[in-house]
Formats: sequence, C-alpha cells, structure tokens
Amino acid sequence: MRRDDAGPETLEGPGLRLQVSLVPWDTRALGFPAAQIDAIELHPQEDPSPTIDRLTAWLDERGVGFVSCRLDSLRLRESMLLEELGFRFVEMVYSPVLTLLGPERAADDELVVATARAEDRATLEEIASSVFTTGRHVLDWRLDGSAGHDRYRNWLDGALADDDQEVLQASIGDAIVGFFIAESRPDDSVYWHLTAVAAEWQGRGVGKRVWRAVIARHQAAGARRIETTISAHNTAVVNLYAGLGFRFTAPRATFHWLRR
Repeated sequence: MRRDDAGPETLEGPGLRLQVSLVPWDTRALGFPAAQIDAIELHPQEDPSPTIDRLTAWLDERGVGFVSCRLDSLRLRESMLLEELGFRFVEMVYSPVLTLLGPERAADDELVVATARAEDRATLEEIASSVFTTGRHVLDWRLDGSAGHDRYRNWLDGALADDDQEVLQASIGDAIVGFFIAESRPDDSVYWHLTAVAAEWQGRGVGKRVWRAVIARHQAAGARRIETTISAHNTAVVNLYAGLGFRFTAPRATFHWLRR
C-alpha cells in the first residue's frame, strides 16, 4: 500500500535512531490517527531514552492511537525494546521471490486474467472486505475487527485509483474468482501488494490456477521476477507459494502498539 503523506520523520539521539510516519490508510480504517516506525537502529551502549521521549512527544502531538513496526526476526534487541515500550508481537511475515526463467508458462484456457473493470468494483470490494481472515488488523483482538476488513477494501480502492498499480481480476466464465494488486518496476520485476481468491472459490483448487495464470501473464509481459509479502498465519498460502517454486527470504516480525 502506498503512503500519501510527506514521508517519514527522523528522531535521533545517541542510543536510538527512529524513522516514523503517519499512515493515512490505517487512519481511515481505524477512525483515529495511525503511524508506523519505518526504521529503528538501537545502539546498546548508549541511552535510548532521549529518542524515546521524542517519540512519545511526536505521538502525543498528533494524537496517534496505533503504531506498527516490522523488523528482521533476528533483531532481538530492537524487538525487546519495542516490547518494553508496550508494543506486542502480532505476526511473522515472509517475502517470497520467484525468478521467471525458461520457457513461458502455459495460460489457463478457462481462467481469464484481465485489468479490473470499473463495473466490477463492488464485487471486488466484497472480496477484499471478507477474505483476509488472517490479516494482522483482523487478528489483533484489541482493534475493531470490522475496521480491519475495511482496511483491505480501502486498499483495493486506492489501487484502482493509482496509476502505478494495476488491479487484475481473475474470472471463470461470468464469475470473478479473485484479484491481484500488482506493481511493475523498472528492473523488470513485479510486486504483488495484495492477492485474494473469493471465499466461495476457496478449497476447490482454483487458487493455484489463479496464481499460475497471473504468473504467466507477467512472464508474457517480460517480467523476470515476482516478489510479495505473506503472513505466516496463513499456512495455506505459505504452502501455495512453496509449491509454485517461490524462494523465501528471512522472516520479519510485526509489532503493534495501541494507546491505552
């Protein structure tokens, strides 16, 4: 999902350096100001408290009620500092990568992948707002579950209006069975921001067909690599990516902070 504010602000002291920014899409979904820590560097021999005080003031000045942070899973010092500040672990994520080499992959004659049509927005929004049951904003019981689902619908709407991203819808006959939010990059790679299969089509072998069809479309367009991010909570998707030949980089841990 793309940020539409001024970007991260750096808060720095001798023991700790942070980059923090407001997150408009989470703010819209949650109904109160939300932010994220984009980068964190802890110097264990120095006192981090001056930067922590600056972070507290930054959050208070903006009325922020929710903050997320994602870290390499091996950065335990930073993870423990976040826990001391009241952050709680909510998920581990993987970043699968598929290198597109060799002959082009065969298309699926029955399943059609095309740019999303304006008249299908309502159907796509319904899929987006209902299928992400393992999303971190849905599973974190401290948040309003309906806001977590709204976040994915807002995500889809934002992508439909973004010239740098393309919403692809997958159809079998007249039925829309899923969608992908994809972004083509200058290095001939594609990033999948969000992927979904409609609930009524899950468990019927359609998911792998959709993924294969989208991969074939990207390869035919000249893409050489596909990247994405998936939650470890969604074991079915983890297995799907493994079966499709994706390789996995080191996992990252996600933390949430809520104002009490």
